Amino acid sequence: MRPLHVLIGLLIVGAGTAPAAEPVSFRRAVVPALTKAGCNAGACHGTPTGKNGFRLSLRGYDPSLDYKSLAREHEGRRIDRLSPAASLVLAKATGMATHEGGKRFDADGELARVIREWVSQGARDDTAAPPIRVEVTPAHVILDEPVTEQALRVTAYFPNGPPVDVTALTRFSVSDETIAGVTDSAIRKRKHGEAAVAAEYMGLMATAVIAFRDPAPGFRWPNPPESNFIDTHVFAKLKELRVEPSGLCTDEEFVRRAHLDAIGRLPTPDRVRAFLADHSPDKRDRLVTELLARDEFADWWAQKWADRLGVNQRFVGKIGAVKYHQWIHEQVAANVPEDEFVRRILTATGGNYSNPPVGFYRRLRDPRLRAEEVSQLFLGVRIGCAKCHNHPGERWTQDDYYSLAAFFERIEYRNGPFFLQIYDKEETVYVTRTGEVSHPRTDQVMAPKFLGGAVPTIPPGKDRRAAFAEWLTAPDNPFFARAAVNRIWYHLFGRGIVDPVDDVRVTNPPSHPALLDALAAEFVRGGYDRKHLIRLVMTSRTYQLSSAPTPTNVDDDRYFSRYPVRRLGAEQLLDAIADATGVPEKYPGQPAGAAASSLPDGEYKHPFLEAFGRPARAMACECERGGDTTLGQALHLVGGRAFDAKVRAATGRVATLVKSGKPDVDILEELFLATLSRPPSVAEREVVGKRLASAGAKGGQSVLEDVLYALLNHDEFLFQH
Repeated sequence: MRPLHVLIGLLIVGAGTAPAAEPVSFRRAVVPALTKAGCNAGACHGTPTGKNGFRLSLRGYDPSLDYKSLAREHEGRRIDRLSPAASLVLAKATGMATHEGGKRFDADGELARVIREWVSQGARDDTAAPPIRVEVTPAHVILDEPVTEQALRVTAYFPNGPPVDVTALTRFSVSDETIAGVTDSAIRKRKHGEAAVAAEYMGLMATAVIAFRDPAPGFRWPNPPESNFIDTHVFAKLKELRVEPSGLCTDEEFVRRAHLDAIGRLPTPDRVRAFLADHSPDKRDRLVTELLARDEFADWWAQKWADRLGVNQRFVGKIGAVKYHQWIHEQVAANVPEDEFVRRILTATGGNYSNPPVGFYRRLRDPRLRAEEVSQLFLGVRIGCAKCHNHPGERWTQDDYYSLAAFFERIEYRNGPFFLQIYDKEETVYVTRTGEVSHPRTDQVMAPKFLGGAVPTIPPGKDRRAAFAEWLTAPDNPFFARAAVNRIWYHLFGRGIVDPVDDVRVTNPPSHPALLDALAAEFVRGGYDRKHLIRLVMTSRTYQLSSAPTPTNVDDDRYFSRYPVRRLGAEQLLDAIADATGVPEKYPGQPAGAAASSLPDGEYKHPFLEAFGRPARAMACECERGGDTTLGQALHLVGGRAFDAKVRAATGRVATLVKSGKPDVDILEELFLATLSRPPSVAEREVVGKRLASAGAKGGQSVLEDVLYALLNHDEFLFQH
């Protein structure tokens, strides 16, 4: 690796190859040095207001501002041209002077030398062009004990001149600090696993994936059978990491899991019995096909879209929420392809009661917010950081942000035909012929530009949104299909291949890049058919793995070596309680027997659903749905009136079974099948049998009610395995 004095000589103004006597580039060397040291991070001087009067642009996105702050502000007191080593910026950063941010680098280190030489050469600004791209090597490597460290090298490619080794001026970060840590130019193992290292230089990012493996002298890959290409990709990764996948889940586990994931409801006792009695080898595939054809499929998957599309009377009106939800339900029930579904939303105009997808724009009153929500929902990219500065963890700039917003500027509103009150009115969305988005820093009018793509030619009078929708849903779009399949995977596993599911960026790489690409290609090839993709995932062996860990996958929460256990969602759980007890929940204003998953309005108030994290449908992020365990939830389950009333209802499952005259042993089996989707074990039968015998004929119903109460509070019921 080149010594720093050679590096500085290469990072000169322009792209020559003169020795170190040439001027050190402020933009190519000094600003990256400040970035590597963390001086311009968001928690330090990179905050919008700076720290203690010293402000830098976040991660160096505005070098002109940085030069002014460092060399011109306060009469240039932060640098000392006569005695460069005594410069205040160096004294603070090296700990020689009091500094709230502490010591950032050594006085005799390479970063200090860069700044010192720049000051000694006159502390000049320059117009050196940024690199076209950066590359980190090795891009992917597997390290076995006793090797626990991997040196990294970063190369910058400039518009003119040779590639330059910029490792010494590169900021490194690691995706999982429990797996590994990073030094100035290397990654070091902390425990077995895989970590992604992000290398940042002059706002450009590159990523390397490093796997660390513990000694495994007895490890033998079990060669599990593969059902489709999903298993091929997942198992290849597990074999590489020496992680043994769990075995197949039981039929009892699968029938419950498949129902909850496909339609959000528990299987009935009769359906469980029939499935367990069926010994044909294709019964799991046939069950998936059956579930995807059920009416409840549309209820369950429409809810997922309603959560993210703003189906809430606060935004679309009381009638609008019902109509908007009904429209989404119809699209899912008809299996309208995902690309067509999204195009109908993005290009919608008219009154939101007569054309419900117009409701999407009623919550998004500003072109910037529209750009952010569209990007997060349909591209999986959180571009919001670029509103105020270049994105610190991605390639997106302020130019990208405002060019994307320009597609959504020419949208206006007027009251529709129906108006009663603020929460009960129709609104008409229409497109105007004028209106531009300006860059807040330069005041330049921004032409519409596809994210990471070209500036389109849009004929006068054509809706800019239509041009964007055509680009977005094109088969070769690099974002849309990948974001869509990643979201479907998330709904089936509780974790995305990229996770968080709507935060795709260089610094958050997918756990299985090839799998994500293969799923996206299949989605496009299949005509954006979500049912086809769901069937493909649910019939894979990966989806059907047990949640019980093996010795090597007990710590795995990323690579799908076992089915991830997760708590039932708010609507799922309330519907499961209603189904298990045989007592439907009553929702005012909704038809009798309505499911929680079919409620049309995110503003609907229900204490149980709110306690268990039902979102208000006020934002695009999947994180709006709460997943934490709280005391309030425990109180609902242990002492909630509605919960207790369902268990002991005269028309409930226990009372009905007792009145039927069925033997206690059959009633007990029915209760287990209705809740846990499995028969009771021998030990469970014995325990309950003793309680029933001691209670006598008059106390039998009370004991059975207690059994149902206990089952509803059991982990097997509350969690999906």
